[in-house]
Amino acid sequence: MTRSKSPDVRTGNASYADEPVAPVVYEGRAPRVPVHLKATGRDVWRNVWAAGSGAYSPDTDRNIILRYAELHDRRAELLDRVEADGYLSEGYSGQPVAHPLLRYVESTEKELRSIETVIGFTPEARMRLGIVAAEARKVAAGPEDF
Repeated sequence: MTRSKSPDVRTGNASYADEPVAPVVYEGRAPRVPVHLKATGRDVWRNVWAAGSGAYSPDTDRNIILRYAELHDRRAELLDRVEADGYLSEGYSGQPVAHPLLRYVESTEKELRSIETVIGFTPEARMRLGIVAAEARKVAAGPEDF
């Protein structure tokens, strides 16, 4: 995405800055870290708001970012228990099987990947969100500007 400058009066064409700029939705401080988050969740909360650089609104994006931080807490807790117990346990007939909590780790990671896509934390998601923003800018500007 680029930031639009004023139209060139001589040619009637819009000129654009060379640097990509994310849309700023919110310019205030990041919301306080919710007290119920554990160490991993607190770190994730701070990192997401810092990485967003104003792209996330506390009014509309707070709950999805909170969910993302809580899922990271859950994943860390599950992995700690698996690490303490060992990755293998004994099955019904005495055979080694994967720790049962690994299923929950996998489902938690699936939810995390889903949220990462929504909030633009993958290269593909950032590219897609950039394309969407560029298309919205074209519509807002109107066909006469292109």
